[in-house]
Amino acid sequence: MKITVLKESGFCGGVTRTLLMLNKTIKENEGKQIYLLGPIVHNQLVNDHYKELGVKFIDNIALDDLEDGSIVVVSAHGKSDKELEKLSRFKVVDTTCPYVIKNKQLVKRNEGNNIIFIGKKYHSETRAICGDNSDIFIVENENELKGLSSNSFGIVFNQTTFNINKLEKIQSIIKDQMPYFEIINTICPSSKNLQETLSMKDDKYNTCIIVGDKTSSNSNSLYEMSPYNPTYFISSAKDIDNLKFRRFDNILIVGSASTPKDELTKVKERIKELYKDYL
Repeated sequence: MKITVLKESGFCGGVTRTLLMLNKTIKENEGKQIYLLGPIVHNQLVNDHYKELGVKFIDNIALDDLEDGSIVVVSAHGKSDKELEKLSRFKVVDTTCPYVIKNKQLVKRNEGNNIIFIGKKYHSETRAICGDNSDIFIVENENELKGLSSNSFGIVFNQTTFNINKLEKIQSIIKDQMPYFEIINTICPSSKNLQETLSMKDDKYNTCIIVGDKTSSNSNSLYEMSPYNPTYFISSAKDIDNLKFRRFDNILIVGSASTPKDELTKVKERIKELYKDYL
């Protein structure tokens, strides 16, 4: 049995930046209550860590209950301008990923055009980018392109962590059927690199474990595109106990951009502990 953690796995630059900003905020405001608007990233292990440090997680309804000047942290996924306006009476720490900010700015600058946004409709990032413009046409799959006029023109953007295989398929259909739309690929480079690396199947491995949160778009994209059979999707090392491996299994462990690297190490060590006779 061979067990390897894919080296491209773990926190991307945007997540690392977000957590550094939150850690700095906690350190510089010792003794003060810090409020987090939504999960800091889509990973329960990470969010639980900050809950243990005393950070309170809130939603928009609870904002009315906070005192003026309260410290409110905006998560890596960002918020729409309408939502940010509600925070004007607070001390805001905006940890939005730079790639999401850039994507949002591109959409804003093109509001006079027809805009197609490829992404998951109810994902936090999609809401942050498209929440200020109800005319944006959000597409999750190629079937949702039906009915669009081939003579219309505009611009196409996408969610930064979208499944690149699905993205390319939708973009290809738009290119063929709606030639007057300009396609601007706004996928996150880290997400793209990780997905492409995974999709290039390494014949040394016959089993894959995706480690990430079920609410994470990045994690789900990795699971959907994995070329290995079987591929398991787990949240933490504790889930390894529910899986069964064979002596001849060579296992590739892959973590999404919001999965802590130490959790990937724990997954590997747990397999080694349970299957030490296979090593």
